[in-house]
Amino acid sequence: MIAGQFTDDGLPVIECNVFLPRFGLIGQVTFLVDTGTDTTILHPEAAADLDCPFDLLDNPAEFISAGGALLYYMEPAVLSFNDSDGGTREFESDISIAKPDPLTDGLDSLLGRDLLNQMRMEYDFPRSRLALCQV
Repeated sequence: MIAGQFTDDGLPVIECNVFLPRFGLIGQVTFLVDTGTDTTILHPEAAADLDCPFDLLDNPAEFISAGGALLYYMEPAVLSFNDSDGGTREFESDISIAKPDPLTDGLDSLLGRDLLNQMRMEYDFPRSRLALCQV
């Protein structure tokens, strides 16, 4: 089981290590669990914490959101979650990375359905329990 938590504001979050193999970068990222987004998104603040070389990102993809059209860059990644049994669960996936921009700066990174659809989620806010289990 991969344990998440609820922030003081009630947001469901899960921490994991993100590895960007093309750049040899790894670091911990806190993701907002978001069943409304198709892909996992690394927003600029978290990407900068990983020392992501924004100028080397390629493979652009335009996403339409409530704020308008936003440009993201697809990048192969490995997301590694700590499991309650002491092990880790790893998922390989292309994630979307946003370059610094006033529309995306300050946004939470999002754990999307590309990964959530591979797991079963227990979301029990009244009991402060958020867990992902591999099926």
